[in-house]
Amino acid sequence: MTNMQAGQPDTAYVRTRSDGRDARRPKAVGLVRTGVSGLAAPRHAAEIRRHAEQLGYHYLYTVRPPENPDTDPIGYALTIAAGVQAAALIIHDLASVDNTPARVCETCDLETVCPPVTWARAMPGSITPDHAHPDHALSVAESHRIMQRHITCRAVTCAMKSAALRCLVRAGALVPPAMSPRERAAARGLAFEPIGSEPPVWRGPDLATLLDVLDALTDANSHAAGDTRS
Repeated sequence: MTNMQAGQPDTAYVRTRSDGRDARRPKAVGLVRTGVSGLAAPRHAAEIRRHAEQLGYHYLYTVRPPENPDTDPIGYALTIAAGVQAAALIIHDLASVDNTPARVCETCDLETVCPPVTWARAMPGSITPDHAHPDHALSVAESHRIMQRHITCRAVTCAMKSAALRCLVRAGALVPPAMSPRERAAARGLAFEPIGSEPPVWRGPDLATLLDVLDALTDANSHAAGDTRS
């Protein structure tokens, strides 16, 4: 599949300012992985384009990487983004980048539609080689060593650990947990701090308050029904 087949070009390139002059907009490409989005892929593509336009980007392509085991879909999209000098890669959610925004941020900004979050591009030199995405395919033995060295890292922010984790899962050497880190922390009654620009979780009222509200609503409905019958 060629880059032209993988992308959908957009004809607009500039916008007109209030003074009548043209102002160039930052370019962006989107990423839709059929294996991740499934039947929702067309809807995700439309939402990505709409999100890009709302943010003021000049949307160039919707990248759809080939679906085969030998293709690195994220690397495929980043190669196109770098080739067209895109300022941002836009995705529907973090599952499209294997929950590893750090890898994308080595190249450009990352924008997610759901939830609407911006993961800013890392400053040059801020990502050390120890945590950057590896420049070669990892072996199972090497991945085990990386997991041991990066035991305190989060895969969502450490591209190196994420690559090792993905290698072990594909090789069947590791079974990913059924619950997310946030769910595991909640089950154990532990606090889970938001990562980077991730919005904090709204905790809302406690269970007792919700039950009181439901009881009050039930009583009100019962009284209303009685008044109607009378």
